[in-house]
Amino acid sequence: MSGFKTFALAGAGNLGQFIAEELLKLKASGAVSSLLVLTRGSSGNLASLEKQGAKIATVDYSSVDSLTSALSGVDVVISTLGGAALTTQGPLADAAKKVGVKLFVPSEFGVVTKGRKGGLLGHKTDLHKKLEDIKLPYSLFYTGGFADWIFVPHFGWNIAQGKITISGEGKSPVSWTTRRDIGRFVAHAVTSFSTDQLFFKELPIEGSRKSLNDLAEGYITKTGKKIQVSHLPRSTLEDALKENPNNFLAWLQLAWDTGDALVAKTPEQTANKLWPEWNPTPVLDALIQAYP
Repeated sequence: MSGFKTFALAGAGNLGQFIAEELLKLKASGAVSSLLVLTRGSSGNLASLEKQGAKIATVDYSSVDSLTSALSGVDVVISTLGGAALTTQGPLADAAKKVGVKLFVPSEFGVVTKGRKGGLLGHKTDLHKKLEDIKLPYSLFYTGGFADWIFVPHFGWNIAQGKITISGEGKSPVSWTTRRDIGRFVAHAVTSFSTDQLFFKELPIEGSRKSLNDLAEGYITKTGKKIQVSHLPRSTLEDALKENPNNFLAWLQLAWDTGDALVAKTPEQTANKLWPEWNPTPVLDALIQAYP
């Protein structure tokens, strides 16, 4: 076991709240001593987390001094910051190193980023190098798409209107994991895995791997709903990226279609085997739970 007992979480929103809740469950059982949630301001779920036993600290993510003051006594920092806030992980890492944090979990939780250069994932790969340079151990959790959140109209899944639009052929398998299962695995890993299993390691996990076509077909078969499934040519994604290389939606959908959205080549190469009792929810079950 790692022996880590004190945790700080940067970002308690879309994914972070699930990681926080799972750590607080471990706090209730005695496996965790404290959870500190860092925030830039008030948030709707902070009161609930505080009631469950979390401590809340308002910080300036651009200020190493502000972060250093908050992180004193913390063993592990977990970041779920996203979007423009990804750039603030640099000061967070500097502060963590300054106060003696033992493990830094950067905001990954998607496709494999290690070794990629520039583009939309550049901030993440830059942070890997920074952490290596300052000799602050990291764990990179790759999870694939959020199975309980991502099937919405923005991504082409308008089930309420009886329409699914798949960009590309939809034949390539994709890794999927629910946010609850991500929270469970991360909380278990940082409290139960050895440092040899955590330090400077990539930890790819997946609840399922399934293509978009298989998901659409499985959903229609199991629910009996009448859904119109259509496809857009892959070239529309490629053209969108040429027009705007920072178009994350087009980039992600192209990754789904080209087979670049698996967290590992085979299920046997994932970190699932490190916790055989994990038993994550299959993606099709998560989809049906969201749209019964």
